[in-house]
Amino acid sequence: MLERIKQVNESLPGMILVEGLYFVIGAIIILIAVPDNKGYCVSGLSFGVLYAIFSSIHMSFVIRKVVYGNEQGSKSYILGYLIRLLVMIAIFLLLFLLHAGNPVCAIIGMFSMKVAAYIEPFTHKLLS
Repeated sequence: MLERIKQVNESLPGMILVEGLYFVIGAIIILIAVPDNKGYCVSGLSFGVLYAIFSSIHMSFVIRKVVYGNEQGSKSYILGYLIRLLVMIAIFLLLFLLHAGNPVCAIIGMFSMKVAAYIEPFTHKLLS
């Protein structure tokens, strides 16, 4: 499976690794620093990090389809953005309506994709 992910985008395994480490560090901080509702906060963080992983993979597929396929660029990018936006809205509706996790922690978890993108050149050197 790792080889399949590398075929889509060679920087993707490093990004997923950083996003996973971001979750572990965030969960430890929540368990130490948050006095009440630790599970609620960790749940929100996990929804955010899972969304970030989904977005990273989905964005890589869309970019690959446009670059190597015969897809129209702007149409594919907009459709991909709308899919990611609908998934994000669905996650927030799930968090709000079912009280499945803290929405603020979910937003913090979504930032793992940004952190992974900035740290990716260093993780790429470590993994290769």
